[in-house]
Amino acid sequence: MANLSKVFKYISHFRHAGHQVGRKVGDMLEVLTYAAIVRNENLYPRLQVEPKIFGFSEAGHKVEFAINQIPNYTDEGEPCIINGGNLEDVTGLKGFIECKKVGVEQTINSSFKKNFTKVSDRKYKINMNTNIPILFNPRDTDISHKYILNINNHANIVTLTITKENDDDFTFSEILEGGSRIIFTLGENYESDVLHNNQSLRNIDYELRNCKILEINELKNDHVIGLLNDCLAGPQTPEKAKQSSFVALDVRKRRFGQFDKRPNERECVSVLILTEFSHWEEKSQNMISSCIDENYIIDDNLIITAFENFEHEFGEDFYNMITKENFENNQRVRNIALNIVNNYQGKIFREINSQVYKELSYDLENNSLCFIS
Repeated sequence: MANLSKVFKYISHFRHAGHQVGRKVGDMLEVLTYAAIVRNENLYPRLQVEPKIFGFSEAGHKVEFAINQIPNYTDEGEPCIINGGNLEDVTGLKGFIECKKVGVEQTINSSFKKNFTKVSDRKYKINMNTNIPILFNPRDTDISHKYILNINNHANIVTLTITKENDDDFTFSEILEGGSRIIFTLGENYESDVLHNNQSLRNIDYELRNCKILEINELKNDHVIGLLNDCLAGPQTPEKAKQSSFVALDVRKRRFGQFDKRPNERECVSVLILTEFSHWEEKSQNMISSCIDENYIIDDNLIITAFENFEHEFGEDFYNMITKENFENNQRVRNIALNIVNNYQGKIFREINSQVYKELSYDLENNSLCFIS
């Protein structure tokens, strides 16, 4: 079982806004990659942002970045990037970069779904004094954790109490209100905790194998409206791997007349940049390694650092600032991203197989997009 990413632990703090922030992880990946390109004086003028590249199938594939052989400059000699556009003639294409983020998917717990009545989309009725079992029973160990939840209403005070099977010392009680959230964790070494409403996954210091989140939406006299979510690591990962792999194969076939990777490709390099890499299972890694020339990771810690810097600079609505457009047009956004990348001398990309950190560059002698260590 893949561990849940550190990024997920970080963004869980934002509760319902966490879904919006979660989508911004992919945008942050693109912004940092954009900064890594811009800092290189030979890549910058060759950059085309979000072009549609056409493959052998005649399908157009929108990618995050393309690097063209011929540089573009303004009359003042400044780099002049191209935004959008179609690349049907790929003979001048030196490489393209896709960015993929695969987050945690929160899906309704199957036992909960069977045992409680659905009242609307993602809302279920939980009667007072009904036991709700929550179980962690990983297959690769004899260690298990079983919690029994009970919600009761006494004098209009709704309280959640939790007991734990085979652990008489465990006690947990929480007064509930609309919007309350209780998190149950399973750690890398099979440890488990229950987090109060005022806590988040930032309060635990171990790697997560799994977690479940009880959300309480509304309180009624004889019941509450809520939901129990399982948090799953990247179940959509194979689809992301297929998408990226097909783009590389299709463009390669159009350019070179073959689908197979060419050894030490330099004429037209396909690149995939990932984050939340813990969610990428081995078969998905094998798929992209077989089809894409260069595969790199931007580590969770770097993504989190970038989020923290944006939050410090822009306040609670910081996630609205994390876009490629803002990187182009907002000097504060540009400075944050470039400062982070420059702090690592551009070496923010960890190669999947070698684990070596490298920076994006352009080899003028061979006219090729490349990574250097």
